[in-house]
Amino acid sequence: MARIALKWIVVALVAASLLLVAAIALARLRPALPTTITLTQVPVDNIAVPLDAAGAGMQVLEDVSLSLKLAPYPPRAGVESSLTIVAIDRATQAIRPITPTLEVAALDAVSGESFEMQADVSGAHSATDQFFPAAGEWRMRVLVDFGAAEPHSVLILANAR
Repeated sequence: MARIALKWIVVALVAASLLLVAAIALARLRPALPTTITLTQVPVDNIAVPLDAAGAGMQVLEDVSLSLKLAPYPPRAGVESSLTIVAIDRATQAIRPITPTLEVAALDAVSGESFEMQADVSGAHSATDQFFPAAGEWRMRVLVDFGAAEPHSVLILANAR
């Protein structure tokens, strides 16, 4: 009985040794994996501003809050719509002067149609036109020029019905 137990112990030790040798061989054959992971930051202008049920949304930059309003919302194809944008200084709560430009394109289109945004006495800028000639998904991009650096881009996705 002791001999049978001793044989099984020897068999187990040989099997464990073979597994250990195989693990070491596989570890040496495995290509070296990079030890550092590079994180890429998604540009803010590639993130769509979510609009609530009333068509209002906000994008917060470092020192400015951009408030947006699309009316009517959800937009209707072939019907006149308006987009309003206001830039508010986060520190002073004052309206910041901006020069916005609006471009509307179908979601799968490379470029679209540009619309001029007019300022009103309150400091808000708006454009009104038939932005969505057909039903479907549309991309609205507002380039907001603060006058100092490169213009900031605001993306809005809309589904015209």
